[in-house]
Amino acid sequence: MVDLNLAKVCYQIDKSELISNVSLSLTSGDWFVIAGRNGSGKSTLLRLMAGLLQPTSGEIFLNAKKYCHHSNLNKKLSVMSQKSELISNLTVIELVRLGRYPHIPAWKFSLSPKDHEAVEYAIDFVGLNQYSSRAIDTLSGGERQRAFLALALANDGSILFLDEPTNHLDIVAQRQVLDLLNKLTKEGKIIVSVLHDLNHIAKYATKLALIREGCLFKFGSLENIYTSSNLTTTFGLNIEVVEFNHCRSAIY
Repeated sequence: MVDLNLAKVCYQIDKSELISNVSLSLTSGDWFVIAGRNGSGKSTLLRLMAGLLQPTSGEIFLNAKKYCHHSNLNKKLSVMSQKSELISNLTVIELVRLGRYPHIPAWKFSLSPKDHEAVEYAIDFVGLNQYSSRAIDTLSGGERQRAFLALALANDGSILFLDEPTNHLDIVAQRQVLDLLNKLTKEGKIIVSVLHDLNHIAKYATKLALIREGCLFKFGSLENIYTSSNLTTTFGLNIEVVEFNHCRSAIY
């Protein structure tokens, strides 16, 4: 069992508070989505939770232990990169091997059998076995996104962080990536993501945070938070949540 908790987390640059007094808790199997308008602080909150930024005040706990007291936190948290242009000349397997480097001791220069097994598992999980020798820049958008998901999976962290994982993908590729992430929650991982599509949120999220101007407007289970009133207030649009065949959708 894995638990992630934020206690009164704030983040400030100069005198501007980007994240204000955020407290929430997640546990194994949760798919936590952060939603809100552009500039509301979604990505900043995700980066704080991923350990990429340090809170100005407040604390983040992994299994009741402060982030700052964890050794090798980068082994326990996996972040899905979006910077494909920096390593587009690598093959899929070369890219995914990078995910094992946090696990390699400084005195070693090669992957262990366990590392190779983790790489093979990640590539197989995302369905790119037949493309393992292909260069990243020869893949379609959806295939490339799955390769970067495999990179994050190879690290084998308990929590996976993704900022807009379906950005620039067609609807088929979006569904493929989201279904893969959903499968990970069934295996006990925590997914933390920023999503813009309200209907994707309705289909996949188990917990939802609605952010307004850096403040946590609402947080809780999807059933309690994904309502017409909450979404309308968050986005400033007239949004109606309807239910059909036990599935919720947002109409606006």
